[in-house]
Amino acid sequence: MHEQIVIPDFAQVYRFIGSVFDPYSTNHVQRLKQMDPINVEKVLLLMRNLSINLMSPEFEDHKRLLSSFGADSEKEKHGNLSRESLSRISESAILSA
Repeated sequence: MHEQIVIPDFAQVYRFIGSVFDPYSTNHVQRLKQMDPINVEKVLLLMRNLSINLMSPEFEDHKRLLSSFGADSEKEKHGNLSRESLSRISESAILSA
């Protein structure tokens, strides 16, 4: 008997992750409950990785690089998202799953 390989639907996974950062998007927990388990697993893994990466001291170098290209003006348009608030957003999504 051959074991069937299950491949995540990465379009659905990344759409969901993007929606976590959309202030107009709602019902995240309900949408997670409706996803296939392999997709939920990938969402949680990627959100955990994102949270770890955003808290990394190495991310500070990336922020400085982005700010040298005028990313600060984008930040002002969208509100001041600190490393702490981004971490809380991703942790909230992970814990509510």
